[in-house]
Amino acid sequence: MDSTVMAGWIGGLSGLGGAAVGAAGAVWGAWRQQKHDRDQARADREHAQHDSAYEGAAQALFSIKALFRRQWRGDVDRDWEPQLLSELDRLRLAALSFTSTGLRTRLEEGVEILTYWKKTTYTEIDDGNQPYLVIKVIEHLVTVLGEYRRGKEISEPPVDYRSAKEGVFQYIEEMEAEMDRDREKHG
Repeated sequence: MDSTVMAGWIGGLSGLGGAAVGAAGAVWGAWRQQKHDRDQARADREHAQHDSAYEGAAQALFSIKALFRRQWRGDVDRDWEPQLLSELDRLRLAALSFTSTGLRTRLEEGVEILTYWKKTTYTEIDDGNQPYLVIKVIEHLVTVLGEYRRGKEISEPPVDYRSAKEGVFQYIEEMEAEMDRDREKHG
C-alpha cells in the first residue's frame, strides 16, 4: 500500500474516530443536561409544594386563632365550629406535606388538641382556663412553624401546651376505652 493511501486511510479513520467520540460526547452532554433539568424541575416543584404547605399551615393557624378570639367575644355564628373544623383540616393537610417528622407530628398533635379544645382542662378544674390554653397551643404551633422555617430545631412544648395535650389525650384515651368496652359488651 502506498504511503499516501495509508496516510489517507489513517486520516480518514482518525476523523471518523474523532467524529464518533465527538458524537458520544454530545449525546452524553445532552443526557447530563436533561438529567440536570429534570432534577432542577423536581427541586423547584418540591420547593413550591413546601412553600405552599408552609403558607397553608400559617394561614390556617391564624384563621383558627381569629375564630377562637371571635367566639370568646361572642362575634361568631352559633355554628362556628364547622369553620373551625375546616381550618383544622387545612392545617392537617398542610402537615402531611412537611418532610420533617418532628414538625408533622407536632402539627398533627396540635390539630387533635384543637379539635377537642373543650377538653383542654379535662385533667384540672376548669376555672375559665380553656381560652388561655387554646391560645397558648396555637401560639406554640406558630412558634414551631417559624422555627422550622428558619431551620432551627423544634423546641419542646411549654407547660401550657403540655397541660392542654394531657387533658385532651386523657379524654381521648378514656373515650376509646369506653368504646372498646361497649364493643365487647355488644359485639
